[in-house]
Amino acid sequence: MTPTHLLWIFAGAAGLIVLVSMMMILWRAVSTRNDARRAVLADMIFVTVIAGFLVYCLFQRSSIVYDAVLIAGLGGALSTIAYARIITRGRR
Repeated sequence: MTPTHLLWIFAGAAGLIVLVSMMMILWRAVSTRNDARRAVLADMIFVTVIAGFLVYCLFQRSSIVYDAVLIAGLGGALSTIAYARIITRGRR
């Protein structure tokens, strides 16, 4: 077994874990009625999308994909602030 085969196996396992976790988060987001939980679950969905993109980028031969992930991570903080405003209904 070559290192490339091991990479494919581990990347497939990681992709499967990310997919299952995203499905569980989406199910919980649809089934809950609490706004605070939905805000937290939306952040979790964002993080799992970034994780799925990282698994996809394991096989891309470009260095720009990691910069895109870093920029997306910085944008995640802005979405957290926006969700906090939604939970507090705009009160400061």
